[in-house]
Amino acid sequence: MTDAIDRRRFLKVLGVTGAGAAALSACGIGPEPTEKLIPYLIQPEDQIPGIATYYASTCRECVAGCGIQARVREGRAVKLEGNPESPINRGRLCARGQAALQGLYNPDRITNPLVRAATGGFEAIDWQGAIQRLGAKVREARGKGIVFLTGAESSSFGDLVDEWMGHVGGRRLSYEPFGFEALRAGNRLAFGTAAVPSYDFANAKYVLSFGADLLDTWLSPVEFQNGFAHAHGFDAGRAASMAKFVYVGPRMSLTGMNADEWMATLPGTEGMLALALAQVVVSRRLRRLPADVGRLAGLLARHTPRAVAAAIGVEQQAIVRLASEFANSRGGLAVAGGMAAQYPNGAEIVAAVNILNYVVGAVGTLVNFGADLAIGQTNTFADLATLTTDMAAGRVALLLVHGANPAHSLPGAFQQALGKVAFKVSFSSYLDETAAACDLILPDHHPLEQWGDSRPRAGVYALQQPVVQPVFDTRATGDVVLGLVGRSGTFQDYVQGKWRELHRRFGAGKSFEQFWMESLQHGGLYGDAPARAVRLANGIDTAFSPVAPPLRGAERGTGGEVDQTVVVFPHPVLHDGRGANKPWLQELPDPVSKIAWHSWVEVHPDTAAKWGVATGDFLLLKSPFGAQKFPAWITPSVRPDVLAVPTGQGHSAYGRYAKDRSANAFELLGAQANGYGGRNFAVRATATKTGEHRTIVTTEGSPRERGKGSVEVLGLARARSLRSGDRPFHHPETPEYAAEAVEWWAERQHEKAELGDYRGEQPRWGLAVDLSKCTGCSACVTACYAENNIATAGEDLMQRGREMSWIRIERYWLTDEHGQPQGAVNSPMMCQQCGNAPCEPVCPVYAAYHTPDGLNGQVYNRCVGTRYCANNCPYKVRYFNWYNYAERGGEWEAWPEPLSMLLNPDVTVREKGVMEKCTFCVQRIRGAQNQARLQDRNVRDGEIVPACAQSCPSEAIVFGDLNDRRSQVYRLAGNPRGYHVLAGLNTKPAVTYLARVVAGEARGGGPSHG
Repeated sequence: MTDAIDRRRFLKVLGVTGAGAAALSACGIGPEPTEKLIPYLIQPEDQIPGIATYYASTCRECVAGCGIQARVREGRAVKLEGNPESPINRGRLCARGQAALQGLYNPDRITNPLVRAATGGFEAIDWQGAIQRLGAKVREARGKGIVFLTGAESSSFGDLVDEWMGHVGGRRLSYEPFGFEALRAGNRLAFGTAAVPSYDFANAKYVLSFGADLLDTWLSPVEFQNGFAHAHGFDAGRAASMAKFVYVGPRMSLTGMNADEWMATLPGTEGMLALALAQVVVSRRLRRLPADVGRLAGLLARHTPRAVAAAIGVEQQAIVRLASEFANSRGGLAVAGGMAAQYPNGAEIVAAVNILNYVVGAVGTLVNFGADLAIGQTNTFADLATLTTDMAAGRVALLLVHGANPAHSLPGAFQQALGKVAFKVSFSSYLDETAAACDLILPDHHPLEQWGDSRPRAGVYALQQPVVQPVFDTRATGDVVLGLVGRSGTFQDYVQGKWRELHRRFGAGKSFEQFWMESLQHGGLYGDAPARAVRLANGIDTAFSPVAPPLRGAERGTGGEVDQTVVVFPHPVLHDGRGANKPWLQELPDPVSKIAWHSWVEVHPDTAAKWGVATGDFLLLKSPFGAQKFPAWITPSVRPDVLAVPTGQGHSAYGRYAKDRSANAFELLGAQANGYGGRNFAVRATATKTGEHRTIVTTEGSPRERGKGSVEVLGLARARSLRSGDRPFHHPETPEYAAEAVEWWAERQHEKAELGDYRGEQPRWGLAVDLSKCTGCSACVTACYAENNIATAGEDLMQRGREMSWIRIERYWLTDEHGQPQGAVNSPMMCQQCGNAPCEPVCPVYAAYHTPDGLNGQVYNRCVGTRYCANNCPYKVRYFNWYNYAERGGEWEAWPEPLSMLLNPDVTVREKGVMEKCTFCVQRIRGAQNQARLQDRNVRDGEIVPACAQSCPSEAIVFGDLNDRRSQVYRLAGNPRGYHVLAGLNTKPAVTYLARVVAGEARGGGPSHG
């Protein structure tokens, strides 16, 4: 033994780190670094050690403005939930919102101000010197061109920047890569207003989407998904039990995957279809028509079903059927956006859909102008293109960038123009592509560290407050601007000044202090904006004609390359790339492709067979604007004459999780604005096989259910006919002749088990998952990562099948009679907490055991890693720690500092060699039970909500006690649509799935019943 230890040193070490650490040190493994334990001398009023504190704030991960509640433990934010009081997300939160914590504790955040050194790199500078340098540059640039470029900012911060720019003679531009310019221009064409209205999906009886990905990336996804689930989810007790959903577009997105019918029209022809539907409604008078509908006579006459059927690739009879269904539902809602708004004629397509809504009476009921969304106030892509031109011409002397990364989304022209700007300043918290090209970086606080507000829509005023102390030496940009302006006070004071105006309007006699504190407590001020009536714009009959751009078929060039239409679409969670530095989002499989950690190009099987391409083969896509190569993913969810590529990857900076990963799809797009001020996301490009190949990182198993009973589907008529007591999916587990003997044996076994804690009545915790509501958005997956300290394995290990997620979303295609995909069924698969669990009896050390309340428990410090339990689990929901993901500085470290600060202290961080699995968030169960015991009462139904159920935007997951006949989960478990996965194995799962219901009859090509 080389390191001797005496009694004095042993007691000294024992007092801080415990005898275990001392023993390790004595064996030569140590010494461990000394850490001082400092107790609270003056304990904060709102902090009790071991008890969580919740703060209401606003999510800033996208433009929707969802309300959040941050759970804080001992000064660390450990979990984000939706704010139930927010009218936008109503207590739900998507995967991007959950992952905001990884932005707060990101190990690649900029920790202090940086300035460009003479060597070309960055060097540290103190805040005083940085602000003085910026102030001098502002004075120099007066009259020479000052521009402040922000993200979508309808807020007090935006107002402050506007004031400052007015003071120094500059201007502010707001930029969103997917800015919905076509939506605004289309509304102007149809109704004379560029406002973006709100949409009431919850009360729709028929939803028709022309490329609008309302469930993942369009406007306000959590809000729309919640409303969509209420309308489209099957409820036998409701008069209109289910709204039919039809998706129109060349590619099946997450939203299209949830459709009852997919119409794969030619790209750019969606507007022609919308006008043909309107023509049928008007000519056959299927609804009570508006008084001014005659102004559309000429336009509609040119778009009869017969006239457009061949051009759009949809049969005439199908157009007439769709129009009749839509009008006769007496609650039809059509929306346009997404890919349908990214063509050169995107504005005309939106206007055509507006006309369809107008003739069926949806405008003013389900489409509400007045409660307008703030995204309609951002600048257009044309404005950014003008800025790029000005920069390249030397007309911008000082550029300040906050909340935007145009060097990534406009990689060619903007990056080149940056070099012509005399001085560039970034307020980014991360060294993204734009910040890396700047001369001075003044890192902003993370939104969870600073004061602010947001006006996501008319009538909604959302507050943002710091929930933790700043992690690094950063500073709120609002405070920096106030200092440059020469105004006293902090940005918090400025925000409060703005809210004093709201107090005068809505204070209702309260003092400002009371009004302010109540607003902080609720997360903001929520009201309804007055409705505003709109009518058809003058000259609409001749103002436009949504003629589709010519779409040629695939053309082979002289060099073997193939010319094809390429559609670039926003990634559901990485979006335009802003989420790429968060490992939770990188590891989250795309809901459609199930691919993680890299990008891909979607190729139809017929096209792949013609080209000789297999999944994983690289295709070089070359447009007139740039070239990039992507691995192919062969899928029937895209038209044969279209290729589709997601954005999000291909960063040249932005931290370890994003940099140099895959290719940037924005490289394929042009830098010039189209006719309505937007950007074209559909281009012609040649596709060439490079001869390279890679293994796709995917969690997809079989895309078909293969009759195993994993998912069940019912036609609407069959679902409506079910009555209480019906069991269409019942599989007898015991032959009739043996039933009596088996029941007697089970009773004897139960009597023998009546020992200790297992004696008497106990709850049995269970879940009910409604597949008619589950959209596959995967918010539950990220919520589970956040709540249960699940390690991210990374691209290399995931490629080898080492994913650690406790819950996965299984996607099974539904097909029509011709074998073509018509949506999919998404089934969350977690530990089934079997009553007859195969995993428990095979564990030689009793690490897997059955708790008195019906959980399949896992004792981590007993587990020796035999993995017998995983081999014996038919659901494959146990995950083994092949590596030590918690090792600091290790090769597979999942929580590099300070990312470890988001770890939930209520959940053990697992070590190498340990099996782990879903526990139904047992820490929440025990916490609620302890609280109920202190109050001398039983746990109430709905009091315990696992992370997956709490986050789910569609409210598809319900948790409760299966032994409580008054609980909601008990009622759902007895629903005629209910079934257990692999019920024939007699595992007696505690998870009940409710069969997916599809409009019409269940299609025979996929899983079906009725």
